[in-house]
Amino acid sequence: MRTAARLSAYHFARQFKGATGLPPYQYVILRCVERAKQLLQAGTRLSVAEVAANAGFSDQSQFSQHFKRLVGVTPGQFRTPARIA
Repeated sequence: MRTAARLSAYHFARQFKGATGLPPYQYVILRCVERAKQLLQAGTRLSVAEVAANAGFSDQSQFSQHFKRLVGVTPGQFRTPARIA
């Protein structure tokens, strides 16, 4: 990555945060949670663990922790209104 951007990792992270408002890792987590929300709302029959894997998380626990922190509810609670409708 250093050669492509011609920046050190530190300088890249600072520039990235300046441009997006988020550090690179948090930006990636946010994008993964957004993808998971799409999968949960789509009414697919994927388990929460399958949604986590498809969204780019290494395990369901990590996924649930980040999802609840960013969305305010667990993935299962987020999906429940879609099942009822």
